[in-house]
Order: sequence, then C-alpha cells, then structure tokens
Amino acid sequence: MTGLIAAAALMRPTGFEGMPPKSIKKKMKDKAFAASVSRENIRQYAEIGLELDEFLALAIEAMRDNASELNS
Repeated sequence: MTGLIAAAALMRPTGFEGMPPKSIKKKMKDKAFAASVSRENIRQYAEIGLELDEFLALAIEAMRDNASELNS
C-alpha cells in the first residue's frame, strides 16, 4: 500500500497534501502503475473491518504525517 501511495504522491505537485482515496483507487486499477505492488495484499483491508476508502484515507494520512521522513 505504501508503495502505491508514495508513487502517486511523487506524481502530484502537492505530494500527499489533498490526496483523495479516490485517486489511489484509480491507480490500483492501472496494473502498470507501481507494478510491483501487490493489489491482492491491499484488498485484505476487509479482514480488519474497514472499507477501502477508510483504509486508504488512514494510509494517506499516516504517510502525509511523515512526508518529510519519506522525502515526498
């Protein structure tokens, strides 16, 4: 998940800021984008009782809070 979000942030002029879960869902569908990221592993969000948008929002927020350490 973090690889997909980080790759998307690198393509955005604002990085993680303002990144909606919708944009990551769109990138997930593009198998060529961050091709080494396992989409199957990402889909395990339901096992912890979350909806996809909620899971993505949590991941984006966590990465945004640590963006300076991630160099994005």
